[in-house]
Amino acid sequence: MSRSMFDDLDASHSAQMDTADSRTLRLAAHPLTEAELQGLLRYQEAFLAHVEAAGGEAAALVEAHDKGLAASGLAVKVVELGTAMLRAYAGQRWTARTLRERLASLADRTDEASRERAGKIQGELRRIEDLEPLARRYGQASVDLLGAHEDRLVALHTRMQRTLTRT
Repeated sequence: MSRSMFDDLDASHSAQMDTADSRTLRLAAHPLTEAELQGLLRYQEAFLAHVEAAGGEAAALVEAHDKGLAASGLAVKVVELGTAMLRAYAGQRWTARTLRERLASLADRTDEASRERAGKIQGELRRIEDLEPLARRYGQASVDLLGAHEDRLVALHTRMQRTLTRT
């Protein structure tokens, strides 16, 4: 007999579980509109402006959040749900860009280790470039809207990460 009733459970991760999870999470996702996206961008810009002006002090984060909310014109729940969506999308797009840069830096190298590394990067890039899981989670219309603003979102994401890792 097992020590625990869960010892015999096959809890391996599967694509079916991902799809089921995405469908469930999709029910809770808020469809993003252009007006909300613009509000989320205003939130991030106001937040970053305040934190950067304060020199990245941790105490400035609460005030920066309040200023961001005021600038966004959105409810707190919309900002929090939208910010999670922006982080997921922009983080994935930033990663894809970084992988493409690494792949380009390996293009001139012909040694076996570089070719092997390039192969691994190409495999990871194919996985990262796939936006279908995000579309299942947040809706295709929301992902398309984010795609139309990708450069700005990735730039804000990069700034936000840099700023928050210093505090």
